[in-house]
Amino acid sequence: MSFVTLNDVISFAVKSEETAYQLYKNAAALSTSIAAKKMFDEMAAEEAGHKEVFGQMNVERAEQYRAIRISDMQIGKYLVEVPLKPNMTYQEILTYAIKAEESAYQLYSAAAESVDDPKLKKVLTVFADVEKGHKIKVEKLYDDHVLTEN
Repeated sequence: MSFVTLNDVISFAVKSEETAYQLYKNAAALSTSIAAKKMFDEMAAEEAGHKEVFGQMNVERAEQYRAIRISDMQIGKYLVEVPLKPNMTYQEILTYAIKAEESAYQLYSAAAESVDDPKLKKVLTVFADVEKGHKIKVEKLYDDHVLTEN
């Protein structure tokens, strides 16, 4: 993975979000559980929103971005990856989503560290923060609905 221009970054990000969107839509279609379908549809909608935001990103917007400190529970560190399958439990869905969002966050963070251009670094950092926010949101669901119920 090599980013040279802002357009490279945006193009990659939009493609990644489209891939995630398709993945979650397919997972919803495969799911036999109503709750699982709903969860995957919600996640697909989130990814569609990311795709739109990322597609409209420019240097000026990135410069205006101010990171908000959100407490990261780091639940994903302690979870084992689960395969995508039709009859996933709610816990498996959340685990899958946490791992996917963590991977996206790590990708953008690593890319931000690997570029020299401060403008590209800023845009990649914004993208990483968006993915981290999504991961934290899913981790909170996991904490609320899995850890507290077990």
